[in-house]
Amino acid sequence: MTSSELEPKSEDVRLACAFIPDAERRGGVLALFALLETLREIPERVTEPLMGEIRLRWWYEAFEAIGQGRVPHYHPLTELFQRLIPQYDLPVETFLAMVEAQMPLLDKGALTLRQAMDVVGGEEAVYRLAAKVLEGSGDGSTGLQCARMLGFFQLQRVGRLNSEEFGATELAHLLDDMRVDVRHLSTSTAPLALPAVAALGHRRGFGPLRLRFSLLWTYLTGRI
Repeated sequence: MTSSELEPKSEDVRLACAFIPDAERRGGVLALFALLETLREIPERVTEPLMGEIRLRWWYEAFEAIGQGRVPHYHPLTELFQRLIPQYDLPVETFLAMVEAQMPLLDKGALTLRQAMDVVGGEEAVYRLAAKVLEGSGDGSTGLQCARMLGFFQLQRVGRLNSEEFGATELAHLLDDMRVDVRHLSTSTAPLALPAVAALGHRRGFGPLRLRFSLLWTYLTGRI
């Protein structure tokens, strides 16, 4: 176990979080995305659903323990969240929901749209928690359309979406909702839009320089 487990492997997420000026809050948001990456890797690595369920249960019980004031199973992330959860008043129930959102991925093959929505709940949980870290409060819907866009892009990238249920029309509707969502983000939570903007840039074939410009443009203007 190393401190590298406290940050996501995704270069896009790390680049997006660079727009968070406060180093401590930035570290908290990076840890949230690292947790989601760690959970998402479980279904990808196991060959038997039961083994994946056991590993997800390990994380579920760890956050249950934190919520009950007990010492959780050790991992650099659980050790960090023992401090961050009370510091930012993060609801443990949202962490539990993030773990449960991975369950449909244990069954191999394409997901139905309903199943995909359940899985994307993992991204929504991260965004709800990240908004709490960044501004201490929120209406619970901050950046959720951006979260859904990011989640669907990631599921599409690994071939887990049913193309008959999620095609160009559904993507266009989601993008329209995301544009509205981005305009309503506060200055503090604006960086939460950027991982989805980066994913959209990759889909459009942006090179590194144009991708960075698109992130800066969205951060400064609230437009995609």
